[in-house]
Amino acid sequence: MNRQGRCGNLPSGKQMSSENLRAVSVGQTAYLDNNVVSTIAKDDTTSESEALDRLLAAYDQEKINLVTSEITLGEIKAYNDPRRKQIERTFRLLEKVPAVRWDELVGMHISGDSRTWINSPMIQNDTLYDALLKLALERVDAQHVFVAAKQGCTYFVTCDRGILTRASGIRQLCGLTVQRPSELVASQGW
Repeated sequence: MNRQGRCGNLPSGKQMSSENLRAVSVGQTAYLDNNVVSTIAKDDTTSESEALDRLLAAYDQEKINLVTSEITLGEIKAYNDPRRKQIERTFRLLEKVPAVRWDELVGMHISGDSRTWINSPMIQNDTLYDALLKLALERVDAQHVFVAAKQGCTYFVTCDRGILTRASGIRQLCGLTVQRPSELVASQGW
């Protein structure tokens, strides 16, 4: 399946370049958290099932772009369930935004004597990532939100209560609107 429109001619499941993402961010882009990708595949959250159908229909009609990142695949790979392959297939159908580093090497501390040298990296977190962690988000949740924000996504779609309860703080920090699938489709009238 090839997607046309805001994404250009980008085959589904392929990495979006930063240039393509900038063009996409003019429209609406929703980053799907791992639990939403899983729910699409397993259809195991009945309260969100109809909303997900409407969200996917809006995607097919090019009203919104749906993306995730390799962070989601890492979570899927750790999933120990016979339905994991089904979830991986769903992941492969979505466009991926490049993961953005939330930390960086700022230097090396090197010390030694005539027999031994010790190299210790000095790593510093991005200030937004640190602020997300201060909201008491789980590390992987902060990483998902950080990537979505840095890649210019409009919405962060999740069913994770830990993220949903911090939606206001996330919006203040990085401008992302955090919503359940049902809230997003209702707000858009889909």
